[in-house]
Amino acid sequence: MNKNLRRHFFIDKPFQLRFIIRFSVLILISLGISLSYLGVINYYRYNKGMYIQFKSDPETLEMLSKQSPEETVKDVEVLKKYFDMSKTLNLFQLYWEPIVYISILYIIVICIFGIFISHKMAGPVFRIKRTLTEASEGKIDVKTLRFRLRKKDELQDLAEALNKFIEKKVAK
Repeated sequence: MNKNLRRHFFIDKPFQLRFIIRFSVLILISLGISLSYLGVINYYRYNKGMYIQFKSDPETLEMLSKQSPEETVKDVEVLKKYFDMSKTLNLFQLYWEPIVYISILYIIVICIFGIFISHKMAGPVFRIKRTLTEASEGKIDVKTLRFRLRKKDELQDLAEALNKFIEKKVAK
């Protein structure tokens, strides 16, 4: 058996769960947007067409049934002018374009959320590194060294642990 296999997937469970939940919510929001968008596209493509209007209007159907063959040909020509009646479409042909647009929207939304979420992690790491660098260069006295993070930043527990460590070492 390979000893290098990872047995514990949660190293910092609260942090990892918050991270997973945030992106899960983002994916659920994206799913809702997709389904809504495809529902609207589907509704307007199939429920607002000329066929549905003719089909639901009995007077129009009766008028069409009494038309002469010449008038029927004219109607068919008008329909052919505005609609490609000879071409059948499958679901891929109907939905590839909206799905591409939604995917582009997802990429933009994920990038924006990614910036904000990663900022809450990268900011504290940058601040801790900068404080340690300043302390090693002698710009900060070790006795007054404190790691301060914003309230909603991640890695608060790391900053607290470092502060406790420094307090104990300075007290000795």
